[in-house]
Amino acid sequence: MFNFNTQPMKYRFQGEMTVPGDKSIAHRAIILGALAKGVTQISNFSFSEDLSTTVKLFQDLGVKMHIEPTTKDMIIKGSNHEFNPITHNLNLNNVGELQSLIMGMLSTIPDTYTLSGGKFLDKRPFDNLALLLTDMGVGLNRLSSDYLPLEITGSNKLQGITYQQDIASAQIKSGLIFASLYADSKTEILRKMPTRNHTEVLANYFGADIVTDQNVITVNPKNTQLIGQNLTIPGDFSSAAFYIVGALLAENSHLVLRHVGLNSTRIGLLDVIKQMGGNIEITNRSNNSVEPFGDLTIVNQKLHSTTIGAKQVPFIIDEIPLIALMASQASGETIIEDVHDVHLQMSDRITNMRVELAKLGIIMTVNDDSIVIKGNQTIHVKDDVDSHDDHRIAMMLCIASNLIDTPFQIKNIEAIDISYPDFISDMKKVLFAG
Repeated sequence: MFNFNTQPMKYRFQGEMTVPGDKSIAHRAIILGALAKGVTQISNFSFSEDLSTTVKLFQDLGVKMHIEPTTKDMIIKGSNHEFNPITHNLNLNNVGELQSLIMGMLSTIPDTYTLSGGKFLDKRPFDNLALLLTDMGVGLNRLSSDYLPLEITGSNKLQGITYQQDIASAQIKSGLIFASLYADSKTEILRKMPTRNHTEVLANYFGADIVTDQNVITVNPKNTQLIGQNLTIPGDFSSAAFYIVGALLAENSHLVLRHVGLNSTRIGLLDVIKQMGGNIEITNRSNNSVEPFGDLTIVNQKLHSTTIGAKQVPFIIDEIPLIALMASQASGETIIEDVHDVHLQMSDRITNMRVELAKLGIIMTVNDDSIVIKGNQTIHVKDDVDSHDDHRIAMMLCIASNLIDTPFQIKNIEAIDISYPDFISDMKKVLFAG
């Protein structure tokens, strides 16, 4: 366990920087590159603990990869959907995003694999996706009720299904898409509401046939032929979000973030900021890449409260702790509505966010349907805080520390290694005494 002592002064954000490559895109690029025929080359690959888990998993399955940390490049020799049988467990090491993706992918392989999770994932139910995969013809042996470890016996004769979404979850949707790529018939996903679409975008880039209209996603496996591709991963918007909120809130800040991913299903935070009276300038947009990106310029601004509706929630799911901090410093009362699906997916994060911000004097009301945050709250330290091994809470608390001149300790700061190991050192490069 490592603790981080914050500094006894306020800081402003000044200068320009780049953030690591997008983790969600990288997970999917590795999986698709491993499944494909031929060579995939990935540029701007971010070397975090989460992605190291994905790399090791596919190396265990026999996929050959070359990684060059200096240039942030990766080369994958695709397996053409042929993987090694193994007897040991495939360990997800608490990488929640990977759980659904790998369950779906392993379902297409006519062999038996056992997934284990780690102390957090071993307590996270997977029943929603498991039921869908069973309907397709996957053999699932629950070794621990509705939790990992799980034994998966895949099939090369899966049947497509029609799924009416009851939870607006990009992860469940993505797991089902990976299972559907090699089915004998098409799968239709009737959307509850739009969610992040990296899986659909990247799968089509590699040669899948996935059609999305307003209400239905259709996976046509008979038209799918995955071929290795070259891909440059844009900067991770979820990582950029910490600097965006920090610069908005810290007095006299002026910060430029280069080459940040601007996928429309990921940048809900920008819409929330606009609703709160803020303005983020976007320049140098790239519209010809697989995933769009651009440069963001952020200056310190006064914000007011807003109401965040149900249709926005899937696009801010990673940023809810940051939005809570931002709303506490705005004027008025901010409400995040209809967070029921979020509670099902990340109830621990919301609970821990509320508990730890209360230690900084920030109070909010959380229930199954909404989060209410009063504005103009004064940050004052009541106690040291804890990340609860949650990387996003750890980084949000680091941002909060720059807004006050009272030091405190952030316990279990090493949680940031999960997604952004260099976060503190990168942040210090653009921090100046306020």
